[in-house]
Amino acid sequence: MSRIFFIDTAIPAEENRVKKSDEVDAKLLSMIPRNHFKQLTLRELNLLRLIGEYERYVKWRKTVQQWMRICPDPFKECARRLRSLAEHHGRKIIKEIKNDENYATIYRLACDMIGVKDSVEVAILVARLPLNWKLRRLKGLLGLAPYKDNNCYNHKLREYLSRLAVNLYLNSKRFNKTELLKEVINNNKGLRTLEIKILRVLKKSWQQRRYMLAGGQ
Repeated sequence: MSRIFFIDTAIPAEENRVKKSDEVDAKLLSMIPRNHFKQLTLRELNLLRLIGEYERYVKWRKTVQQWMRICPDPFKECARRLRSLAEHHGRKIIKEIKNDENYATIYRLACDMIGVKDSVEVAILVARLPLNWKLRRLKGLLGLAPYKDNNCYNHKLREYLSRLAVNLYLNSKRFNKTELLKEVINNNKGLRTLEIKILRVLKKSWQQRRYMLAGGQ
């Protein structure tokens, strides 16, 4: 049976920006240490498939909403259906995360500290972020701080983080007033500060899970 591997690091672009080819790809892959390759389980493959489908439905809905500005009536049902599909896949992603022993504890801890019951953005960030990285490198990955590897910036993951921060900020009255939210709202701090604090919560949740696995309480 064939094996499928996931690369948990960014592949740097060539300095001379050579044309993409199989030979160039092979050279770039050979530069990545073996410990950056992770063999995927069937559950992890299914989770990545769900995330891919969720992202596709969200993207299509945004496109349809732009069309609706010009001619709204023909696309109302399409937008409604795409929203329903995205929400359905979001619930399935959360369910998969909760049932996965590698992610369930991190997700639960993160949601508790952020002050939400469930969140597809938190679930995807838990599954996709390399939380074993140092915090500074994670900030570079999300464009929250300068980092020496400028090709590391992941726009999709930053979009999930930003969406979560905006949702928390705009709907703060509905959520539990955790210390994270209180500090940002009471001191009139911006969304970027909230994004950084959410990232620290995710990193802390990962660290706490490691501590529990090591025998801590």
